[in-house]
Amino acid sequence: MSGKTLRFGLLSSDPFSRRVSELETALQKLGVEAIHILPWKVKRTVGDGKYEIIQENRNLIDLDVVIVLDIGASDIGSYLSRMDLLSALATIGLDLINSVDAIRIMRNKAETIRNLVHHGIPVPKTLITESIEDAATFVEKNSPCVLKPLLGFGGSGVRLIKKEFDIRNIYDILKFHSQQYGKGAFLLQEYIESPGYDIRALVVDGEVIADMQRVSTDGIVTNIHAGGTARPNDLEIEGLAKKVAGAVDGRLVGVDIIPAKKGKCFVLEANATPGWTGLQSVTEISIAERIAESFVRKDRNKGEGF
Repeated sequence: MSGKTLRFGLLSSDPFSRRVSELETALQKLGVEAIHILPWKVKRTVGDGKYEIIQENRNLIDLDVVIVLDIGASDIGSYLSRMDLLSALATIGLDLINSVDAIRIMRNKAETIRNLVHHGIPVPKTLITESIEDAATFVEKNSPCVLKPLLGFGGSGVRLIKKEFDIRNIYDILKFHSQQYGKGAFLLQEYIESPGYDIRALVVDGEVIADMQRVSTDGIVTNIHAGGTARPNDLEIEGLAKKVAGAVDGRLVGVDIIPAKKGKCFVLEANATPGWTGLQSVTEISIAERIAESFVRKDRNKGEGF
């Protein structure tokens, strides 16, 4: 094995990120140097035929791997800028986890759904449209249903439409959603009647290293940081979760699965930058250490030609 010290960048828009802190400690235990990359501190310069990517006088070209933990980006301008940053890092030869294509697919719910369906993975009945008339018709025919933003995470902008009041005022609701979250597009899905929880599985390099049931507090949003609660999972979802990660070509993927009361499971989402606070509360393994070990092993094996 080469004596070169591996250098991993941990990209997160949160300067106080718990994920960064835990992964940094886990990587250091493996003899890896870890650098926190804050996307809003990175500058890209072009001149004299050179392209440089600099953070606080450090050229990021000397990194080996960048783990993308959170790109933030609440508006389209910062989102495009940060995706371009990831593309630039990949262009100079850095190994990105996840890849730019995988992040782009998973950040866009419509593209995620298309990839899942292409691979034969069950998803709820869905409408994606820019037409408010078509969206309203879907609600009228398929209520109750769930309204979601195309771009988003953490349960923000998700609304369950099932009350008679909502249906009578659907045009006002859709206009408000478009202004606040949709930016001209609508994603509507049939509401899957579940036992009151969904399942989050964390897939790392093709293996499910942890899973949990997330219990909703409002009947729709189960995200832990939005108020959902975690408990151990006893349903068999490993094969489905691994298939989802393969469909989106992700190495670090949070897979959200909802079991219907009739016994069938549907995939709701694939997350390219999953957290693991809730998962850590229901497992005895160190999730950060398992992630670090897998990524470091793969990188070292690649360097040795295995």
